[in-house]
Amino acid sequence: MAQTPNVIGTAVMQLLKDRGEPATPENYERTYYALSGLPRPAKPSEPADDNSANLELLAMLREMVREITEKTAHLANDLGEKNQGLAENVSDLKSCRDKQEILRLLSSVVMQAGSIHSTVESSHQELLETRQSLNAMQEELAETRQMLNEDALTGALNRRGLDTTLSREIARAQRSNARLSLAMVDLDHFKKVNDDFGHAAGDQMLMHFTSLIRSVMRKSDALVRYGGEEFTLILPETDARGAHFVLGRLQQMMARSPLHYEGKQINTTFSAGVATLKPDENGHALLRRADDAVYAAKNAGRNAIKLAQ
Repeated sequence: MAQTPNVIGTAVMQLLKDRGEPATPENYERTYYALSGLPRPAKPSEPADDNSANLELLAMLREMVREITEKTAHLANDLGEKNQGLAENVSDLKSCRDKQEILRLLSSVVMQAGSIHSTVESSHQELLETRQSLNAMQEELAETRQMLNEDALTGALNRRGLDTTLSREIARAQRSNARLSLAMVDLDHFKKVNDDFGHAAGDQMLMHFTSLIRSVMRKSDALVRYGGEEFTLILPETDARGAHFVLGRLQQMMARSPLHYEGKQINTTFSAGVATLKPDENGHALLRRADDAVYAAKNAGRNAIKLAQ
């Protein structure tokens, strides 16, 4: 079989599966050029951003789609020609009276029918393999996209995920005239946890804190690791009072659930600022007001929740 992009793409997906490697844009690109023997495009000297690898993968996918289009067009033409020949033989068969000619025509009809069946089966198998490869790519790309939007340590959204989620929720709130609150939450004296117990304990505290936050969240809420020990909680359909109530519950959970690390109990608190979306306000302004409220909570002695102006 010719080494078309369709065939190579299918082989790449199978090889990655056999190796247990995820079909990320980088892995797919590397394996594709290794199998195809094609020269790999030169990379710029500076590191490429996430989109460049995705664009290269999209180009490969477009080539696979083009190949599928050509195959289906060829199949349609081939079937059209064979169907016309079959129809002519059937027409001749109806008017034929000679036994030998009838047998010849019947033999030709059987051969043409078999050829059509073979063509359809071959094309069906190729298209099925291509569809399976594309489905696998779609699943892997969805996982990769999710990973790019998540913080590796806590599993919360990262800053990239924040931009996407907050923009979507603000647009939804403004479109439906709904309430939307955002809370900035900062662990108090987190540096002391790292200094006294080590950075591994600090990581455990961040994961522990994330788990406690999730215990008071709804499915519609979103949690973001904004940076370091600072988190953002996006609360759709929630006013300032509702957001304050959620954070109050989190305070109670923190007081009752210290981190147990290597036989030691580590207690900590958090400071939080809450901002509720104003008409025509954008995400940057909403975040800034919540951040100002966090500073007010810290200046008030920490372990406090302040509402933004």
